[in-house]
Amino acid sequence: MPNYHFLQFDVFTDRAFCGNPLAVFPEAEGISDEKMMQIAREMNLSETVFVLKPETDEVLRRLRIFTPIRELPFAGHPIVGTWTCLAQEGVVPLPDGGNGWQRIFHEVPIGVLPVDIEFKDGKPVQVVMTQGEFQVLKEIDDAHEQAEVARALGLAREVLDESLPIQVISTGLSCLAVPVRSLADLRDCHVNSSLLSDVYTRHGGSGCHAFTRETLEVGASRAHARYFAPADNMPEDPATGSACGALGAYLVHHGGLTLEPEDGRYKFVIEQGDFINRPSRINLDVKGEAGRVEEVKVGGGAVLVARGEVFF
Repeated sequence: MPNYHFLQFDVFTDRAFCGNPLAVFPEAEGISDEKMMQIAREMNLSETVFVLKPETDEVLRRLRIFTPIRELPFAGHPIVGTWTCLAQEGVVPLPDGGNGWQRIFHEVPIGVLPVDIEFKDGKPVQVVMTQGEFQVLKEIDDAHEQAEVARALGLAREVLDESLPIQVISTGLSCLAVPVRSLADLRDCHVNSSLLSDVYTRHGGSGCHAFTRETLEVGASRAHARYFAPADNMPEDPATGSACGALGAYLVHHGGLTLEPEDGRYKFVIEQGDFINRPSRINLDVKGEAGRVEEVKVGGGAVLVARGEVFF
C-alpha cells in the first residue's frame, strides 16, 4: 500500500491558526492525476500542492496545485507555503552564512517563474513570488450588471466605490475585482453563492475579490479584501496571493494608492481574512506607474502546523 507524507502550513501569517491553510506533498512522484484530485478532495482545503521533480535543469521543482474541485494554473498562497516547506526540508540551497536571499526558479502550468526566499539563521522567513503579466480582461460598466454584482454580494449598488472600476483582472489567475466604499460595507457582505458563482464565471473570473481602501491597521496597509469562490467550494478564502497580486497591480494601474513609490516600486500590504477569524497579511511589491504595470511580486511567511501521511 503506497503512502505519501504531507505537511500542513498556515500561509501569509507568522502565527498558527491564522492565514490560509495549505497541504504540501513534497515528494509526489508516482501519484496519478486522478489520485491527486481525490487527495485534494480528502484534504478539503482551498488548495493542496503536489511537488514533482523538474523536467529541465532550469527549474528546481515543478508544482501542481489543486482545489477540491479542479487543478489551477497558478495560485499565490500555495507557492508561498510550498517553498517555505521545501526550504525547511533542505531542498533550497542556503545563502552564504545562512542569511539573505536565495533565488530559484520553479514551474507551474502558466510557465517558469522566479521565487525569492529570505533566510535568517538558516531558516526561511519570507517567500516572494514574481507573478505573471497584469491584464485587465473585462470591465463591468453597465449599471444593471453592476447592481447584479452588488446584489450577489448582499450589498446595495450605492456602497460600491465608483471612483474605481469593476473589472476582471489577472496576473495568472483571473478574478473579479469589486471596489467597496468602506470596511463597514465590506464586513456586511452576505454572499448569494449561486448568484455570485454565476456572475463571476460568466464574466471570466475564477472568484470575486471585494475590497476597500479602508484598512484595519495603519502603516503599510493600503487595502482590505475578501475573496469568495463558491464555484470552487470555497465560501471565503482567508488569503489569496494570486488575487492580491492582481489587486495590487490594479491599484497601481488606476492610480488608486495614497503612496509614493520607492525607485519606481510601490510596496504595501493587503489585509485579508480578518472577518472570518483568519487574519492574513500579504506583502505587495509592484513596479510601474498608473496605466503601466511592469512587474508584480507577492510575498509573505508561513507556519508549519501539522504533519501526516496519506495511504491508498
